[in-house]
Amino acid sequence: MLLQNFLLYLVLVYHIANIGIRKFLFTFKNQVDFAKVITSGRKTTTPTPLDVSITKVKIQRRDNIVVKNTVGAHDYNGTFNAEWVDYDKNGPTEKMERVILYIHGGAYFLGNRRTHRIMTWRLAKYSNARVLSIDYRLAPEHKFPAPIIDIISAYQSLINPTDPSQKKYLPSQVTFAGDSAGGCLAIASMLYCRDSEGLFPIPGACVGMSPWVDLTQSLPAWHLNEEYDYLPDAAYDPKYVSDTRHNVYVEHDDDITHPYASPILCKEIENLPISPLLIQVGGTERVRDDGIFFAEESFKTSNIRLEIYAESSHVFQALAPVDKFSRMALKRIGQFINEQTGLSIEGRPEILRESFRFDQSEGFPMEKIHDAGGILEDGINTLIERGIWRTKELEDGTLEVLHPKK
Repeated sequence: MLLQNFLLYLVLVYHIANIGIRKFLFTFKNQVDFAKVITSGRKTTTPTPLDVSITKVKIQRRDNIVVKNTVGAHDYNGTFNAEWVDYDKNGPTEKMERVILYIHGGAYFLGNRRTHRIMTWRLAKYSNARVLSIDYRLAPEHKFPAPIIDIISAYQSLINPTDPSQKKYLPSQVTFAGDSAGGCLAIASMLYCRDSEGLFPIPGACVGMSPWVDLTQSLPAWHLNEEYDYLPDAAYDPKYVSDTRHNVYVEHDDDITHPYASPILCKEIENLPISPLLIQVGGTERVRDDGIFFAEESFKTSNIRLEIYAESSHVFQALAPVDKFSRMALKRIGQFINEQTGLSIEGRPEILRESFRFDQSEGFPMEKIHDAGGILEDGINTLIERGIWRTKELEDGTLEVLHPKK
């Protein structure tokens, strides 16, 4: 009975937290400056155990990164803050074979490396890796492609350091990982490496937790899961948003459909593989279909493992302190990184194109999904029945780009 009551208490805490986050985001989505102020202070730092060490570093931006066909300008000046997150029980850092380059989420204008320690130290533990968590430039002051420049600069600091005293890692030892907007940036940066004509080798692996890879917000789940998820629509602060700029991340709407801003518009390229990629999405989150579409349509033959976690909202992994389901997801990320990265990639297990659904019932049973794309089709049919599909709202979005009227 006590166990049952405790479980009910955790469920209640989960829903209260979900409502609280939703209320906060809906309240401040139109007050971008104020939202940035109250989420950027040291009071937003999430705690870490005594077994975790944090080492602050600064990273110099590199001027050899050019993102083509963008409205936003390129700025290579200065340095930015980052931190090494080490789980000390993993052993001496100089012997660590794996590094996770972590890119935090926050809709491109919120969050920092401190707010996401709740996940970075666990990833260090479960992946037997060091985590380099970075403070990339945020909107609205800094716009696309500024974050990608910072991420690739951080990547270069790992595989091609300018300081000879700094340890040099192989690309096969590095994983790009992130959540929400950070998940999109991890994937976009990995794709940028793929497209760099050999200038930047792709990392050993890539992980996207609830990756927001469709800035047009026009896939079915964005509408169908609105009542279940805490995510609001995009910020509508009139100080930064206008008829030609509907998202604070971009200088102009023309950049919304840039393939590195909305990676579902990227394509597979023959003989140019992507890194082994793990995508985790919540079954009731609004960007669920972003991950499904990327895996099932945009990169339908690439090495991608898709995992759908039932009855879970956006970036549910952040609930790991109180939720075993969320911890299990992070442990699976750790297993994936351990399998796919290291000093040598020889003998690593091949990532099969597989999709799985995890249920929250006892034991968290896993079910193989044979047609994840069918989830998209079901969503489209539901929207058609509700009279939402093909309205003006959707005609200007990704679905009109990918599924034009006949």
